[in-house]
Parts: sequence; C-alpha cells; structure tokens
Amino acid sequence: MNPLRHAIAVFVCTTVLLLPAPPASAAEAARPSFEAHSELFELVGRIRDGRLTLTLDDWASNEPISGARIEIDFAGLSHIAEARADGTYTLDATPFAAPATYPLIITITAGEQSDLLATDLVVGDSAAGTIAAGIGSNEIGIAAALTLLAAVVAVRLRRRKGETA
Repeated sequence: MNPLRHAIAVFVCTTVLLLPAPPASAAEAARPSFEAHSELFELVGRIRDGRLTLTLDDWASNEPISGARIEIDFAGLSHIAEARADGTYTLDATPFAAPATYPLIITITAGEQSDLLATDLVVGDSAAGTIAAGIGSNEIGIAAALTLLAAVVAVRLRRRKGETA
C-alpha cells in the first residue's frame, strides 16, 4: 500500500474511533431540559411528548420526593405541576414550543420544607441540538489535531519519495 494512502487510512480510522458515538437516541439528547437545585431539593425537567416532565429528589439523599407542590412561574404566568403515579410531575409544554430561553422561577413545597429555585429552560433548533449533543468541543479539538498530524505525515512521506507537496 502507498505510504500516503496508509497514513490517510490510519487518520480516518483514528478519527472515527476517537469521536464519540451518537447518543442511543439523538432525539432524546436533543430534547430541551434543565436542572435546578438547592440544599433541599434537586429538580430535573425534560420536555417529552408535549409535556414538561419533572423529577424531584432530596438533594442530600437523592431520594425521590412524591406528593410535593411544584409551581413554575414564567412569562408572568404561574403553572402548577400535576403529580403522577410514577413519582414524576408534569406540565403542558405548549408554552415552550418556540426556540427561546425561558427563565423559570420554581417554588417547591414538600411537607414542611419549601424552597425557591431559578433556572433557564433553553429550547433551541432541534437539528442544532442533535449536532451539539453528538460532538463536543474536546472531540472537535482532537479531530483538528489529528487532521494537522495527518497533513504533516503526508507532506513528509511525499518529500521522502521525492514528490513535491
């Protein structure tokens, strides 16, 4: 095999191996989500099937909390999440349909404990979200370094054979 072709083949194989595999479900990774916490609670929200699904845990023990009251304020409106039998809470996600950053103020009351959390729900273009979920800045840097390395190897191999670059 030609040394130049060999170097290119090694580069392609190495790049493919170093770049991460796409998530099991690229659509799942592209779904808008948020995380907010305090010393009492951790709240994770994800938009799925037209609903904002919330999971509430005790911050210290990571135990799920059911039976809480979760009120989410945004755009001057207040919405109370509906408790589900599986321990999650849900809201209609229609207000978050447009790509935007939605600042959320969340009031949680669980038994005698209550807290106020603030977070942003970022809803972007789904195609951009899928790409961003698949390739991070570290992987792009690795790919760029490998491309530079392959170019240097190719030039040296050509010079060694007496060809001009």
